[in-house]
Amino acid sequence: MKGLRTLLRRRKKNENGLEYVKSLIENMLEEGLYRDEVLFRDTLDELYSQLRELALRKGDEKMIMAYEKAVILRYISDGMEASEKQLLEDILRLLGGR
Repeated sequence: MKGLRTLLRRRKKNENGLEYVKSLIENMLEEGLYRDEVLFRDTLDELYSQLRELALRKGDEKMIMAYEKAVILRYISDGMEASEKQLLEDILRLLGGR
């Protein structure tokens, strides 16, 4: 977990975002991060924000799909549960619907 903590601290704006995200994920998988809840949440938040930035900047279909998966992972890790109907209603509400 030391490697992941170091990776989170060394992030710089001029670093290649995609390579940074790949390193984060590889470290999460290698280090069995799920045992350390605080580090997992910090890393997941960083992963989420980096993928969001890359998806918005590049608009690449694969990048958007990766971001969508990060959104799902973040949602699940928050212990949230909702039906498809509830999620659709939430989306509609956010878009200015009923």
